[in-house]
Amino acid sequence: MSEFEYKGRKISCQTFEKTKSYETLVLFVELENAQHSGYLIKKDDKVVAKGEIAKAVRDANIDGIEMAVAPPADSNAIIMLRVTKDQKEVLDKVLDIIFKVLEERGFI
Repeated sequence: MSEFEYKGRKISCQTFEKTKSYETLVLFVELENAQHSGYLIKKDDKVVAKGEIAKAVRDANIDGIEMAVAPPADSNAIIMLRVTKDQKEVLDKVLDIIFKVLEERGFI
């Protein structure tokens, strides 16, 4: 698992599966006082579905992102991605979208 900082928050990226043509990644974003409950993230009276975050990434049609879905329900991950390019090429774009959704929903 690799860890780095993005906009002042700790991000963890775990490779779930790796083949010659793609990697399946699971991303974790540090969110203070947030609780993960299945496919939802809750903070105070705010709730966001992890699937909404994945849909926003899919709708962006980022070159190199083949799949964006909600992560396994039993994890604190934010999103699961299938990446067909180098991680560094696409993660900034994906994280911009994730942070935009989280900001709009009052999580950061």
